[in-house]
Order: sequence, then C-alpha cells, then structure tokens
Amino acid sequence: MLMPMLHVVYDAELHSTHHMYMILIILLILTHDDHFSSYVHDQMLGMVSWYKERALTNISAGGVLILVILRTIQTNMTKMRDRYLHTNCLATLANMSSKFHDFHPYVAEKVLNLFTTLVKKYTRMRNSVLGVGNESGVAVTEANTEYLESELETLEDIIRMFLEIFNSSICYSGKNNPVLLYELLHKRDVFIPFQTHPAFSDLIINIESMLGYLTTKLEERTEDQGISVSVNCVMEVIEDVVRQWPADRLQKTPLLKFEYVEESRPEDFFLPYIWTLLFSNSNLYWDTSRITLKV
Repeated sequence: MLMPMLHVVYDAELHSTHHMYMILIILLILTHDDHFSSYVHDQMLGMVSWYKERALTNISAGGVLILVILRTIQTNMTKMRDRYLHTNCLATLANMSSKFHDFHPYVAEKVLNLFTTLVKKYTRMRNSVLGVGNESGVAVTEANTEYLESELETLEDIIRMFLEIFNSSICYSGKNNPVLLYELLHKRDVFIPFQTHPAFSDLIINIESMLGYLTTKLEERTEDQGISVSVNCVMEVIEDVVRQWPADRLQKTPLLKFEYVEESRPEDFFLPYIWTLLFSNSNLYWDTSRITLKV
C-alpha cells in the first residue's frame, strides 16, 4: 500500500494536485501511529526502480518515505510554494521522528543537505532584509520588503520544525540512529549561528550537547589509540559511545504529534476529487455536455 502511494507523490507532475494532497493527508494520518512509524523502518526493500536520483538498494520503506517527503518539500520551494504542503510534509516527518532508526546513509545525507540549503537561503534573505550586504542578489525596495519578510517567516518556521525533528530524534531514538548522528556531526557548523539566534537557541541545546559529547569522545579515542579519523573510525566511535550517553543531560522535549485537521469546508476539496474519480474510473457513461465539475 505504501510504496504505490509514494510513487504517485514522487511523480506528482503526472497526477492531479488533488491526488497528491490526498496521499499526503493519508501519510500524515498513518504516521500518527507510533507502530507504523517504527514498522516502516524495519521493512527492507531490495530495490526501488522508480526512484531516479540514484539507485536505491537495501533501504527501508521508512527511508523511501522520508526521501519522497524531502523531495516534495524541495520541489514545493521552487515551484508551487504552497505553505500548506510544507506544513503537511513537515508534520509527517515530525510524527516519525521519535521512531527514526537505522537510517540509510543516503537518507541522512539528504536530510542534512536540505536543511543546509534552507539555512543558507534563510541567512541570505535575512541579511538582505536587515541590510547586511546583498548576498541574495535581490534589490531590497519598499515594494518587495513585505514579500521578503513573509518568505523569511516561512523559512524560519520550516527551519524551526527541522530543529524540532532533530531534537525529537536525538531524545527518543538517537542511540538507534548512528548514521544520522554522523551526518549531524559532519554538518555541525551549520548549527553554530543558531546558538545565539532568539528564534532557535532553545532548540540547539540538545543538538549541541550530543554533538559536543561525540566530538569529545572521538578526540579521546583518536588520541589514545593513535588512529586516523576516517568515516569508518567515526562511525565505530559513534556506535560505541552513544550507548554510554547519559540521557539525563538532554532537556526533555514533548513528543511531536500532529493530526490531520479538516478545513472549515472540507467538501470543497473532497467532493470535486471524488466526483473526478467517479467520472474517470467508474466505466459508466456520462453525458459530458451536462456535467459541471469544478476541480
């Protein structure tokens, strides 16, 4: 059931917007269940033939779900710019975050790459709004200041949600996800500006606490044993020392749980979609000259 739905979202340009939104709503509802969010990471797939960015083998269904959601967010940023879509996708990732485990390296890499892209875009735009250089290449005028401030607010919300997802994963499943910890450690510099940022500083504490602990243990291990710092070495240290991590050092965060909430007039979305499905797939004769169907 899951993989065909992800395939539709992946090839969203080949399907109606209603179809994609319906599947994203279903994914949000499914991930509200902890059992589902854990189970999908245990279901290993041999190959995902329709994923074109790279060959995917020996990856979990949960990993593919995350990749498709990340791709949808990235596409939405450049094309559709639908804030509701961002919210729905991020809520799905947030619902899963406490059950993240055994990430495929490519999944962890894509998560941090998207986060880094968002941070760079946010920094450029914020500097433009504040008049600190003009790295964005956008001329700041009264006409577009309101637009930039709106975009900045949206990016700030997205970045904050990503930080909450990282926090949730570290607090509830960090010991079961060394690959994600490795990627966080590898991209540690991207978090530094947020340590004093009023909108994000509260969410950096746990991340920095864990990464600082891993860095210290890694330095001790390499100095004591005289071994070189390679990817395998770092992974071995993380897998070893994360089991000794004193969990009481973390500030407890509430579980992230988001539910699907209907709009005030959900029939405006669902009825045209349902009638479209009936018209297209029921094999009944319809006199098209007498149909008024708004989609």
